[in-house]
Amino acid sequence: MTNGGATTTAGMSLTVLICTHNRVELLERVIASLNAAHRPPDTEVRLLVVANACTDGTHDLLANYYRIGDELLPLDWIAEPTPGKSHALNRALPQVSGRVVAFVDDDHRVDSDYLVEIANAVRKWPEAGLICGRILPDWDGTEPEWVHDDGPYRIYPLPVPRYDQGDTPMQVDLDGAIPGGGNLVAHTDVIRATGPFLTELGPTGHDLGGAEDLEWIRRALRGGATLRYAPAIVQYHFVDGERLTLSYLMRKGFHRSKSVMRFRRTESGVPLYMWRKVASYASGCALALNAQARRFYLVRIASALGEVSGMREAARHRRRRARLPWLPVQTSLALAGLLGITGFVVAAHLAWPRVMDALLPAALVAVALALSLVAKSVVDFSQTGPQLREEIVKRYRAYFPFAMARLGLWTFAVGLFCALPGAVVATASADAQGMPYAPWRTGLGALLTLALASGYLTCRTLVQNPGLIVASWQYRTDRLHRLWSLLSADGLRRAASLGAVGVAGLAAALVLALAVTGHGESAAALTSLAIGYWGVFVFALWEPEGNTPVQHQRARPNLLLIGSDTLRADRVGALRNGQSLTPHIDALAERGTRFDTCYVPCARTAPSLISLLTGTWPHTHGIRDNFVADDETQLEIQALPMILRALGYRTAAVSDWCGADLGKFSLGFDVLDLPEDQWNLKYLIRQGPKDIRLFLSVFLHNRIGRLLVPEIHYLGGTPQTTQLGQRTRRLISRLASTAEPFMLNVFYSTTHPPFASEYPFYLRHADPDYAGASKFAMARLTDPFEIIRRQGEPREEFDLDQILALYDGCVSQFDDEVGKIMSHLESSGLADNTIVVLYSDHGMEFFEHDTWGQGNSAVGDFSARVPLVIADPRKKRHLRIDQVVRSIDLLPTVLDLLEAPSVKCDGVSLAAAMDDPHLDLGLKAFNETGIWIAHVPGLPPDHLSYPDLLELLDIPNETSGSLSIRQEYKDRVIIAKDRMMRHGRWKLVYQPLERGMRLALFDVETDPDCTHDISAVNPEQVELLWHELRNWIERDPVARRHLRTYHNTSTATPASSPALT
Repeated sequence: MTNGGATTTAGMSLTVLICTHNRVELLERVIASLNAAHRPPDTEVRLLVVANACTDGTHDLLANYYRIGDELLPLDWIAEPTPGKSHALNRALPQVSGRVVAFVDDDHRVDSDYLVEIANAVRKWPEAGLICGRILPDWDGTEPEWVHDDGPYRIYPLPVPRYDQGDTPMQVDLDGAIPGGGNLVAHTDVIRATGPFLTELGPTGHDLGGAEDLEWIRRALRGGATLRYAPAIVQYHFVDGERLTLSYLMRKGFHRSKSVMRFRRTESGVPLYMWRKVASYASGCALALNAQARRFYLVRIASALGEVSGMREAARHRRRRARLPWLPVQTSLALAGLLGITGFVVAAHLAWPRVMDALLPAALVAVALALSLVAKSVVDFSQTGPQLREEIVKRYRAYFPFAMARLGLWTFAVGLFCALPGAVVATASADAQGMPYAPWRTGLGALLTLALASGYLTCRTLVQNPGLIVASWQYRTDRLHRLWSLLSADGLRRAASLGAVGVAGLAAALVLALAVTGHGESAAALTSLAIGYWGVFVFALWEPEGNTPVQHQRARPNLLLIGSDTLRADRVGALRNGQSLTPHIDALAERGTRFDTCYVPCARTAPSLISLLTGTWPHTHGIRDNFVADDETQLEIQALPMILRALGYRTAAVSDWCGADLGKFSLGFDVLDLPEDQWNLKYLIRQGPKDIRLFLSVFLHNRIGRLLVPEIHYLGGTPQTTQLGQRTRRLISRLASTAEPFMLNVFYSTTHPPFASEYPFYLRHADPDYAGASKFAMARLTDPFEIIRRQGEPREEFDLDQILALYDGCVSQFDDEVGKIMSHLESSGLADNTIVVLYSDHGMEFFEHDTWGQGNSAVGDFSARVPLVIADPRKKRHLRIDQVVRSIDLLPTVLDLLEAPSVKCDGVSLAAAMDDPHLDLGLKAFNETGIWIAHVPGLPPDHLSYPDLLELLDIPNETSGSLSIRQEYKDRVIIAKDRMMRHGRWKLVYQPLERGMRLALFDVETDPDCTHDISAVNPEQVELLWHELRNWIERDPVARRHLRTYHNTSTATPASSPALT
């Protein structure tokens, strides 16, 4: 709704924004003060009012605005029906078209020089994206004396907002006194970069809190905005006498503290120190000798209780956001699990007199199994994880017995579950035949069913998922080859069918025999036990996808990100035997835009994923590698899930063992279906030695294992693609059953070393006659740290052709999962309203530059270049873009496609290029290497170095057990990184040396593998690119501290060049 008004041609445009809710008298007062204020020259001033769920005379006042006088400021107004100040602010900000916005609350009045001082401040501090002024209470002399008290029991903050930092202008930083939004001036580019206000924080109704402005200002400052305090910009806050009472003080203190905790609190639960704080204030109140002290302590108690309430509400809010509707198939699963438990309970009740006859021998067999495996594991001890210094290991010596006891108990439970049927059958057979009870016979039956179950599951796993066995196998893998050659998938299916029929027939025959011979209760108990086992099997093994048609219509499209760890860009569309290796990814690319030259800023999972989701370089978000201490996981910048959540999206992440970082860092996902942090010593200790881990892995690679023993289920290096795909499709259906649009990030480990895939994919591209150690997976890579350690070994140590075939099999399986997900979107009615993004965190080097792994070399593109496909169903045009783009460009691109407010980041939107493939983006890609665990082949011998992993790693928080880099080496690790820049056809690689540096130049159009350094014959190009690369390096605060200039006579290096030392 717009009221016309005079406009002027001005050097600066200023919009005064007022959000109001049912305060027509106060609104009229503030508008009058603005019209009475002096007008700055060469400045166009307009008013914008948002009537937020107003039911009084606000609309009439605004509609009749121009009737109240002449020489009025132009005024526009809009109505926002959703109550809440944050909703009003978010509705208004896209409507602002001027250069500067001044925020004024509806219960303020402005000083006569307010508008003039804003214009002066904006011109005085052009670099300041934010400017704040004073907020002073509008005292009229009727207020009580205590509001002016400055003694030890003064009430702060007052129930009337006050922000007064004195008479001297200054810059306000994050650790300073952050103002509220009542007297704030913001440039519109800062508003666009910072994004919307959080709707869950704004005051509504009788909630007197409201921290949406504080959170927004903090977010802007973390994003790089500068905040200046201008004391001459003054607003006066209306003083309501009814608020100057003890009851209002306590209510205000409670709600204000509650709101602050709601956006600052990230942990769950209420810490003990909060209760000590409440108790301290309560004792102070009880011992107070005067009313002033009692008032102070009562307000402090209310504020502390508000903090407690805010912590609890933040935790409840996270739980509510994580709760999704159940699908019918999930109800069936729950009923199956309940049926299983009920079957066991009823069987025990019916056969109680004979329970111990079957249970005791089975338990003895299970105990023998558990003790044998524990003993074998201790004798042939092996542990996942890195080698650590003795002083670190000593701290966790008491934790190892706990972990072994826990694994031993689970081994006993699994053994008992498998042995009990044999014991029961032996006991029931004796009863049916009238034979006396013989413990040896019952024990033999228990041992038999345990052996049969173990043998079948081992054979089935060896065929269907051999990587699961190899991950915990500490013998030569060729010992498995003969057994494997005797097995087949069809044969195992037939064996399972015959076994199921045989078990059912045996159970039925026993039930009938028991009933005929007068053992009716035993027959009923056996029937109940069979039903119990059936329920447990269904609950553990059935992974329904929940293909439910969508009923909800959404204003914004959904967003689905599908990633695979370590997927090389050159595998997408590659041909094998005349056929595409990735037909389903190719089909997805045909529906959207494929970017063939996309680079990640660091080819390691944690920094790459965070760069992708925040649109920033690693030196901006601060995560430089995978080893990150707990206190560094709280990001200071916005991530895509957090931004979309503020826009009404339900956000989720699901992954297998490689995706723990999506939950480790504060990215803002509502729903997390992820493992714990893999870079954690306590987690690694709980995985146990290989022997006991192998047994549990075979039996618990299912839902029960995922829920009860996740460290075994999510063992690093174990293929989980099929299960993850099923969980992903079920989660899509659950997200789609809500009324909100959703964002889902699914991240597969399918293409990650040791390149173990499931049947039949590990056979698809391999030589059938190969009989070496890498038949099922890359040899001697049974955990993430072995993968890291072997990155220092030369090419001759590997069967490269077989490893490449295994890798291609992994790519084929991931492609197959992409096809299943896209089919699920189609069958669920989501395909036409879901933007799909396919990505990877990094590629893989297969000795193209004398090394293998990821993030070890900046010379080749095989690790830094990744596939990127964006398919927006609203854009029907298929494009293939070969220009340089970066993974940090995804966030602004997605926000553009969703028509969401932009945020400040290092990336740029690619949306325009998706409409015009001829648009010259002119982007420069930068990349830095990850941490080197060992000496990497191919590096210069005098490369800047640091100690190996044994010296580098530390555990600063003994309670959590998270691994991180020792503080004294953090800077050294960062400055020793190789870095590269790609611009057009040119690529410049920088390598820091112990004395100086090395620069290498490559023409990727004529030398795509970057094998010929042409820096010596192109010194002008080197100088031009080095200037750009150096500027990027200098944006890193760590590197900038160590930057100096030195003289180097190397022909490959400029004559006077900076170096990192």
